[in-house]
Amino acid sequence: MKNIRYRNIFIDANVIIDYMICRKHHTDNANALFRYASNFSVKLHVCSYSFAIVYHYMRNENFSHNVAMYSLEKLFNSVGCLPVDDDIIKKAMKSDFRDFEDAIQYCCALNNSECEVIITRNPKDFVASNIPVSTPQKFLTHLLIK
Repeated sequence: MKNIRYRNIFIDANVIIDYMICRKHHTDNANALFRYASNFSVKLHVCSYSFAIVYHYMRNENFSHNVAMYSLEKLFNSVGCLPVDDDIIKKAMKSDFRDFEDAIQYCCALNNSECEVIITRNPKDFVASNIPVSTPQKFLTHLLIK
């Protein structure tokens, strides 16, 4: 990763889920990433359909509908929500990504010229990325080294 401070970060759905449902072994890094963004005026961006994915996971973890919706509203107010339109879907279908969900998220990030880095727990899913990719842990460790 380059030795710069990123101002616009794209967050993969798996990191959002870690943050929202406090997923074991991953929540500390996700929480630290959101705190970093808040403390240093860094803009976090997410794919619009990530809200549906997060809702699904929250309900599977026995969060009530009202709690899930309240949590999603708080998330929505703290991140940039990037649209998924027909152009994004077409690009994702034609991409070299093996996972269609990741392809959609990547195309959302790529379509927003502000996104400087993608944070995901599964960087191997983004090997075709033209945007730098990092795990939350590596990204946060990189910040501490600077």
